[in-house]
Amino acid sequence: MFNSDNSASNSALSLSEYEERASASNQFKGTPEAFNQLRYGLFGEVGGVLAAIKKSKRDLGPAEQANVTEEIGDALWYLTTVGIECKHSLNELGLTAMKELQRRLDVKHTRSAGDVTFDEFDGLIAFCRSTLASDSRTETLCGLGAHCGQLMAISSVEDLASHSSLELLGSLLADMVLVCAQFNLEVAHVAKENLEKFESRWPREGTDYQELFDNSYSELEQLPRKFTIRFIELYGPDGVPYVVQQMSGVNIGDRLTDNRTEPDGYRFHDVFHLAYIAHLGWSPVVRGLLKLKRKSNPQVDRDEDGARAMIIEEGIATWIFNHAFRHKYFTDTAPGKLDYGVLKQVREMVKGYEVYACPLWQWEKAILEGFKVFRELCQAEGGEVTVDMKAHTITLSPIRDEEKPALVVVVPKKKMVVGAVPPDME
Repeated sequence: MFNSDNSASNSALSLSEYEERASASNQFKGTPEAFNQLRYGLFGEVGGVLAAIKKSKRDLGPAEQANVTEEIGDALWYLTTVGIECKHSLNELGLTAMKELQRRLDVKHTRSAGDVTFDEFDGLIAFCRSTLASDSRTETLCGLGAHCGQLMAISSVEDLASHSSLELLGSLLADMVLVCAQFNLEVAHVAKENLEKFESRWPREGTDYQELFDNSYSELEQLPRKFTIRFIELYGPDGVPYVVQQMSGVNIGDRLTDNRTEPDGYRFHDVFHLAYIAHLGWSPVVRGLLKLKRKSNPQVDRDEDGARAMIIEEGIATWIFNHAFRHKYFTDTAPGKLDYGVLKQVREMVKGYEVYACPLWQWEKAILEGFKVFRELCQAEGGEVTVDMKAHTITLSPIRDEEKPALVVVVPKKKMVVGAVPPDME
């Protein structure tokens, strides 16, 4: 006999807590299309689970397990929000799923009503581990797909109420628990990983920025907490525009052009590094330009502030720029709407570096604010960009006409022939 009440601990993640935190990140909540959008999302994630483990006769490696963990976690999030639309709490789904699992696994039910935890599902699976046959994976996966298909066949959320929605959604949750069990995943781990994922993207109210990485260093090795860089656009003798950057009247770095046949404004791309400073507290490129490497710590100087970190930062800026070029430089991208795939890829590129600690919402702010100022720079043909690391802001102000440097055009001199004029060759 399995007593599921005894498997829960005080520190275990409850389904009620998960629902509360998941609901806070629901961007569809309160919209007319919420039910449809959420069940479409659930269907897509279940399809992702099936695609990730389509070779279900084989065990999954670490990379495949991580992928399945993410897909099932996303499916859990959508199931939770679909349940809310159907007026069912995740805890109700959990109680129903627990009964369904005990029926499928032929375990006597002893659980009383109350808060269900994800650990209880793992405890039940551990109790029945010997009865879970690996050759039943296909049956479980097909059941998951079939129950999801039933949900998609229902015409509306009102119609769902007459189709025993609690039993259907509870069966879907039971399917997910069994999929986790048959691929050696813990449901509690899947749920916690999913919480971390969506709260990295959509933070809980009151969430603060990551602490600045150089706080513990001398001011001689800190990025300036507030500074202004002047972007001056000039034209060369060939009519090609270029940008010179100055800080306190001193030129910073080399002059930059677009390096492209068709101009696209890339000459202003250093503004992205400034946005990284404002919202991430990070820029090995600017740290190198300003001679602010953390030399007091040889390992940090070598690894965090070194050439490879600079190359990665420049690579991120270029990669995002190319993506933004196809999306009108994010002109119409509202906060919270930047493609998750872009944010995930960028964060993967900095894995192993200090900035990996910054959540996705900070990256989104850095990217969207950087492109906002970039568009303003292009339109104004230059300006002064001010970064405030403590306020986490980056702003543009115009350069007054009287402060603009005079453009000196160098005209090549004609070559002078010295000596006798050569005779006519005719």
